[in-house]
Amino acid sequence: MSTSETGLQFTEGVANGEVRYDLEDFIRASGIPPLEAHEMFTKYGPYKSDLDPLIKARAEQHMDLMK
Repeated sequence: MSTSETGLQFTEGVANGEVRYDLEDFIRASGIPPLEAHEMFTKYGPYKSDLDPLIKARAEQHMDLMK
């Protein structure tokens, strides 16, 4: 696959709302331990639309446990 094809596929993905994290960005954005973040990233994929709700749910669950 050429670089231009790769760029086109990424651009199409962004246009369709499928913004991706790279693993390092996900680890920083999630604020969770790197090993756990890596497992989530591997299991659910790189898409923000899949990962962001999981991060939010995890944070809410953590806050419930703190009460």
